[in-house]
Amino acid sequence: MATDKDGQTPLHYAARLGTPGVVKFFLSTGNCDPLAKDIKGRTPLQLAKERLYVSDTIVAIFKKFGNVKISHPIDSYEVIEITEEFKISLTPIKLIDIKDLDIVVKELTSDQHLPCSVWHALGLQLGLYDDRLKDIKADYHGQSVECFRECMSAWLRGEDKVREKGGPSWSSLATALDTIEEKSIASYIKAKYCT
Repeated sequence: MATDKDGQTPLHYAARLGTPGVVKFFLSTGNCDPLAKDIKGRTPLQLAKERLYVSDTIVAIFKKFGNVKISHPIDSYEVIEITEEFKISLTPIKLIDIKDLDIVVKELTSDQHLPCSVWHALGLQLGLYDDRLKDIKADYHGQSVECFRECMSAWLRGEDKVREKGGPSWSSLATALDTIEEKSIASYIKAKYCT
């Protein structure tokens, strides 16, 4: 979002002027950061609260559309807050590592009959770089079984941007399988390991 010479966004102005309709509009678009700081370190919410007559409407709008808890200090926000809107319990993600290579390969190939030929597409979805996958292909002369095993090995070691894709876990594996249209195997993995 655009800022002026003072680092203020249009949301800063709307909050400072106390215009609930405009604040609601900006926040509902999802393109405004209610925690964006101007050059003096002030957020739109802080500007709204500094007004002589703080509008309860403006504060309510920030709470609803900006996912901001008014009781917390603004500087305590460094990550996106998960709100109470989620009524389901979250299952912890079980990370797996290179020691689980035999289990992962057996589960996918022997038990679920995943064709080893999908190793390149799967590797990309798991967070391995294309250059690494090309090196694997060259090192193993394109033999899909060996390429598949080395691809899974690199994934389990957390190489390239695997951590950014959720790390080596059954959950991230299921997501990658689903993305490459191996939906039945993805569902099986989710049911067996992610519940």
